[in-house]
Amino acid sequence: MNANRDNILNKIEEYVSATFLGGMTLLIAVQVFRRYVLQSSLDWTEELARYLFIWSVYVGCSYATQRDRHLEVTVARIMFGPTVAKYVTIIAYVFTMLFCICAAVWGTQMVLFLGSTGQKTPALEIPMAWVFLSVPVGLGLMALRTFQRLLAIFRGEIDFAAMCLK
Repeated sequence: MNANRDNILNKIEEYVSATFLGGMTLLIAVQVFRRYVLQSSLDWTEELARYLFIWSVYVGCSYATQRDRHLEVTVARIMFGPTVAKYVTIIAYVFTMLFCICAAVWGTQMVLFLGSTGQKTPALEIPMAWVFLSVPVGLGLMALRTFQRLLAIFRGEIDFAAMCLK
């Protein structure tokens, strides 16, 4: 993937995740105001906020992988040094990528199944497939980002000696 396309993908992930989180926060604030101040709640805001949160999390996971911001256990890195850390990281990335690919495939099957049943969400009455589409999109992107991290390791772009000092 060239740098320009990669930068566009970074921005898309960042903006989608941030916009959906912001929208979710606004919807919840409106719902709280209507429920406790106006004594009249809306039926659809909680549901839409939940779906925005789901999409934000899955797309945000991909962005966090690209930025190397996922939580990780660093005991092996600190105890055994950069050489062991490199191989432990490679193994972890391979398993992460395999999990993401499997979950994206399963998610795609679920989306296709839900699309064929015509199931809709209770309040918004949008196709449930749109909600579940977050799984293959987010985890597919995360698999791509994990693959990019693996390539960076093999190219020597990641300094494990500096990582062991953190």
